[in-house]
Amino acid sequence: MAGSRKQGAGARNEQELRNRMLEMGMRRLLGIGMLGFALIRGAEGAEPLRARARQSQLKPTEIPAHLKWVREHPTWRPPPEIRREARAEDKGWLMREYRFQNTPRRRHASGWLLAYIGDDEVFRLFSDALRLGPGSRTPDASEYGMFNQLLCGMGVMAQTNDLAFQFLKDAINPDWWRKERKWTSMWKYPRKEISLASSAVHALGLSGRAEAGDILDRMRQEGFNYLSPRDAREGHGLNWAAYKAKQYLEASQKMGRQASRDGLFGQEFMRHMREWRRSEEGLDWLEWCSPKIRSPDHRAHLDETLKLMDHYDF
Repeated sequence: MAGSRKQGAGARNEQELRNRMLEMGMRRLLGIGMLGFALIRGAEGAEPLRARARQSQLKPTEIPAHLKWVREHPTWRPPPEIRREARAEDKGWLMREYRFQNTPRRRHASGWLLAYIGDDEVFRLFSDALRLGPGSRTPDASEYGMFNQLLCGMGVMAQTNDLAFQFLKDAINPDWWRKERKWTSMWKYPRKEISLASSAVHALGLSGRAEAGDILDRMRQEGFNYLSPRDAREGHGLNWAAYKAKQYLEASQKMGRQASRDGLFGQEFMRHMREWRRSEEGLDWLEWCSPKIRSPDHRAHLDETLKLMDHYDF
């Protein structure tokens, strides 16, 4: 009898222990769930922009084909068939995608399509990135490359956007960069400012505007008289930048605005550049950059130079 009571008490204790363990397990699961919820909420609070970008991104099945291409190839320059599809209503998605990417290299595709949309909001995005950069931090090598890409995008934008064209007219002067640039450079004065000014000269040619041609012609006829004496000594590469910009401009004008926008750096665009380089005007410009290039002693060197330019699509 006593044994039966002991067995009954042991069974109750065992059941009570099981119930208690089950209760503790449920509390633990509930606690983990609440902690996870708190962490998620905390992450959203810490990174509201990134969280909203994730939430607002379209599902893969809802993304149009040209935007899906951007998502799948963020580091590539969009081909003509993708550029032709860019439209104003894509801007919100592209700006979220651009800001969502955490490295300059992965902003390449979205940045290009934004340049083709090219309204004032996109202009402010690009101009702020060029002037402010990463702030007081010195940019790394990939960010330096991004500045040149942004200026190239400004050239495309300047085909239709007056603010972008004015920006480039100001930015061809190294002194403008010294006043406006807020980020620190790893290069000593004045190399970085001259490099940025050279990229702005390239971009003028991409604008396809007649006024850009007038500016480039004045550079050749009058020299770079807007440069400070020190910049003039260091800026010997600016004449080559103007020569390249003139090729861009000639190709853009021969193809027409829409065709050059769609086919920028495509085969037809490059063919027009090669043809202009061999024209009398093109050879005069090349001689301005390299005065002895057309002398009898350098004739073979001229042919070799033009072939190299064709090969590298200079």
